[in-house]
Amino acid sequence: MPVRCGIDLGTTYSAISWFDPFNNRVDTIDLETADGNNVLRSVVYYQGPNQPVAVGETAWNARQQCPERVVVGIKREMGTDFKTAAIDGVEYTPPQVSAEILKALVRDAQTYLGEEVKDVVITVPAYFGDNERAATMEAGQIAGLNVLYLLSEPIAAALAFSVDKVAEIIDRYLLVYDLGGGTFDVTLIHAATAKDPGNSLPLDVDVLCKDGDCHLGGLDWDRVLADIVNEKARSTYQVDMWTDAKKEAVLLDICEKAKRHLSRVESVPVLVEVPDKQVEVTKAEFETRSRDLLVQTQLFLERVVRDAETQHHIPKDRIEVMLTGGSSRMPMVRTMIEGVMGRPPLVHRNPELLVTRGAAYWAHLLTGASIPVPVRQDDGKVETKQVTLNPKGITDISAYSIGVEVLRPDGQGGFASFNSVVLPAGSQYGDMKEKEFRTSADGMTEIDVALYRGESADLTQCEHLMAVTIRGLPAGRPKGQKVKVKIGYDNNGIVRGSALDLATDTQVEFEVDRSKVS
Repeated sequence: MPVRCGIDLGTTYSAISWFDPFNNRVDTIDLETADGNNVLRSVVYYQGPNQPVAVGETAWNARQQCPERVVVGIKREMGTDFKTAAIDGVEYTPPQVSAEILKALVRDAQTYLGEEVKDVVITVPAYFGDNERAATMEAGQIAGLNVLYLLSEPIAAALAFSVDKVAEIIDRYLLVYDLGGGTFDVTLIHAATAKDPGNSLPLDVDVLCKDGDCHLGGLDWDRVLADIVNEKARSTYQVDMWTDAKKEAVLLDICEKAKRHLSRVESVPVLVEVPDKQVEVTKAEFETRSRDLLVQTQLFLERVVRDAETQHHIPKDRIEVMLTGGSSRMPMVRTMIEGVMGRPPLVHRNPELLVTRGAAYWAHLLTGASIPVPVRQDDGKVETKQVTLNPKGITDISAYSIGVEVLRPDGQGGFASFNSVVLPAGSQYGDMKEKEFRTSADGMTEIDVALYRGESADLTQCEHLMAVTIRGLPAGRPKGQKVKVKIGYDNNGIVRGSALDLATDTQVEFEVDRSKVS
């Protein structure tokens, strides 16, 4: 069977793992083998015309010398019309840049495993919508990969935790607090195993509610710390390190490392560009200045806890918060969560690797295989059980509402455009909704439909998501002909649809164009 891998395509760091069927365990693959790391910086360096692209630590170091050739944090632009500044006359899209990161991960995986890697599961933030997920799928295709599944990061983390702790998660509600380098999600998941008298443990992982921000993460804490350092350097040494891109790259690199130290010590010395000079930053200073960022995550956390109580009747005392993402290591995060929930969160020894581990488990389980795990019985004996999962064992939901532009009476004798929600927030992936449209003029063979993301009926309060064209309607008919459209999400959270001409009972073309974004 071909090797299948799970990829955590992160904003600041990425990783790739596989399930080793011989040793029955997940291995996170060493990357950039000269360094022996198991995470890769999600940074791309375009060295020059007809030269190979560098990814990872080499690219990060190059940023300090030629920042105009280096792309950082591209994941925050996925699903947008963003393009890089021209590099040797070429502008790159987010999927093109992300594809270089994927190719680097897969190259190292093939070196590590000694086999070709094509089949992958790629993780995405829970709060990624259709455009962001479609862009991630495109990145995989550009990289020449067969993307088996786009798995939400909190599901991947919960899956890894659940497999590792399967005896402890029967009928548990896990609230996954996922604070990565560039994105933040908080997702309530019900993880359960059916009570099987035999040797099998069928595992279900169901998403109940989610919230988050695709532009909130460790990068923002880095900038807060950089501001503190720069202010002290200006007042003490009359040095400003924000004056150009090269100095900024150096400062952010230093502050990222200092931030990690502040998770373990009360203060840290930070070098500035004056020879042999440094400034001291305390943990208290850093936590005070970054409190607004922490409060943003707290508000999302509290909102999901309220939704759990009001929508699903799950009391707070039945919810366990689980940390994932490297930025969740900051002590202020754990203190805040304990204050909100009344008890400390569940902590994995490597929270930044939970997502890639879960993706590897899912890639393996998609084959119909099982995972042997030791389970301690009531009498103290340990038995090996087989954890199983099929695609129906995971359910995910949309974070946004999607509607169509419709004409309605405006109350003044005319008509105006409104947003009519077709797929409300919380729609389950895999479900389809039906809506009827009519041709608005004689002889129409096509119907143009505009899809918007948002709850409001006011189109100006919504985001134009994509254009859909229904083609192939019979010619020569009067206006008012009915077409039934089915629209919904596939299992990857990408909008799909079909159209049926009701007069002739025939399928017609349903064409999606995500490039038509206002």
